Order: sequence, then structure tokens, then C-alpha cells
Amino acid sequence: MEIQTSGKPIDMLMEKVLCMNILSSDYFRELYRMKTYHEVIDEIYHHVDHVEPWMTGNCRGPSTAFCLLYKFFTMKLTVKQMHGLFKHPDSPYIRAVSSLT
Repeated sequence: MEIQTSGKPIDMLMEKVLCMNILSSDYFRELYRMKTYHEVIDEIYHHVDHVEPWMTGNCRGPSTAFCLLYKFFTMKLTVKQMHGLFKHPDSPYIRAVSSLT
């Protein structure tokens, strides 16, 4: 069963500038190759180290976490998948990203 959404487009759920930067980022374009929920979870596990919207330091692009969050928005997750994210034992970042979906 697919989760019901508010019906709002993704760019209405996040800051517009952040959405535009996510969509134009090289990292997000690399995520197109990921087709499954498990591939995205693995990416969070291996590459997310904070859940702020913007990267830290001088490079002010969108964070890895928010690119992956956007990827989840495009995947139309099921209720079972969302429960799996909320209760995932491997990483607090997986649970943190799930709480933002």
C-alpha cells in the first residue's frame, strides 16, 4: 500500500532554492541509477554523516541527506517501507532521514 501524500509537489515541501540545488547537483544525478529502496538505504548508511539541508564549509551545495530524502520523495514509498526506515537498526541517519519524509 502506497503512502498517501498531501498532494503538494515536492518543491512545496522543501525550500525552493534547496530543491533547485538538489535537482542540479551532480550527486543527485548519480542517484538516478538507484532503483530500489534498499540501494538508497545503503547509500544513507555509507555516506550520510549529518542531516542538515546544506553541506558544511565553503561548498554550500545541498547535503547528501537531503539529496537522498528527495530521492525517497520520488520513489513513492509504501507503508511497509516507511516502517522499515523508522525502525532501521543500523544507523541513526537512516531513521533521521525517514522522519523528514
